[in-house]
Amino acid sequence: MNHNPENELILCCARREVDAIELRRLLQQEISWEYLFATAQAHGLLPLLHKHLSGTSVPSHFLSRLKRESVANSQNVLHLIAKQLRVYRLFKENNIPVALFKGPLLAQMAYGEISLRQAGDIDLLINRAHFAQARTLLESLGYEMSPRLTSPQLASHLNNHCELQFMRDEWFTVVDLHWDLAPRSFVFNLHAEEVMSRLQSVSLAGTTVETFGAEDLVLYLSMHGAKHLWRRLEWIASLAECLRAIPDLNWDLLVQRAEQAHATRMLALGLRLVEKFSDVHIPSHVLPGREMQQAADEVQDQLFNTFGAADSTETNLYNLRIMDRKRDALVSILRAIFVPTLPDWQALALPAPLHSLYYAFRPLRLSKVYTTSLWRRMRRDA
Repeated sequence: MNHNPENELILCCARREVDAIELRRLLQQEISWEYLFATAQAHGLLPLLHKHLSGTSVPSHFLSRLKRESVANSQNVLHLIAKQLRVYRLFKENNIPVALFKGPLLAQMAYGEISLRQAGDIDLLINRAHFAQARTLLESLGYEMSPRLTSPQLASHLNNHCELQFMRDEWFTVVDLHWDLAPRSFVFNLHAEEVMSRLQSVSLAGTTVETFGAEDLVLYLSMHGAKHLWRRLEWIASLAECLRAIPDLNWDLLVQRAEQAHATRMLALGLRLVEKFSDVHIPSHVLPGREMQQAADEVQDQLFNTFGAADSTETNLYNLRIMDRKRDALVSILRAIFVPTLPDWQALALPAPLHSLYYAFRPLRLSKVYTTSLWRRMRRDA
């Protein structure tokens, strides 16, 4: 990892409470404020950076920029919460069990304030059996499925994937409607029905809502970070601060559920990263030996050098390391190669009777994409 003062300052601020002495020491060094802003933004940490740098001796122009971003983010968060609670109440009134997760609620649970995560989408979890009814209710509020899918495409998507976006033009509000926690191309055997059967109630903006139970939340955050190769520091920070905020976490139950989900290595990697990037204590019996230590070291080394989503090849190779069983990684690779996804349907419009041809079209499209990408990379290197 590049240990420049800007990266160290970001690491210092990536938590609920900052070490004031360390912060003052770092601010005495020469800082590239443009790099600091861009990197903190890429890692989802601008709100925390603003919180911890307010009142310090940073240049006024930089603090003003942070404040503008923070105010805009707070406005977006309040907008999202209003829309989120409206959808939540509508689902409840129509007897659809629903859980809120990620977003402002996670910010509140991890950092104590709803605006301390960068605003994104509205994430809702339902049981798959309620998808059609939930879709009708969202459409009654002006949301539209994005993209629009034919009946065979929607059936395939519901079988093989875990979420679908619904969008409104106003403020470009996006609802991510989830009916599972991970797509079938990423083996994770903790499913929506299990999580929905053991939700906990919390308060959000004065409204009592339901969200994941403590152990399920920690396991989900570990899986989510692993699925995306832990390329954002905020994912590590929110996991660490959630662990700090749950003093009565049942560690034995957490490990048991990770074993049942075939996700012990994902959990171990998440907890190793918490050890590296925070002062949160992980019980020794939860992480025996040095499992996933090398993977955590590699995440640390590339954290400030690699940005953006990983390509499929990189993700498939990574899955071989983080999945408990090699056969799960193999299944994930095969599904990633052959099971059609939204880009396939957008690239080629086939009539419903020919939907099965997408299973042959996808590997052909992927081979063209990778060949083009490889050729461009070779020309660039040359």
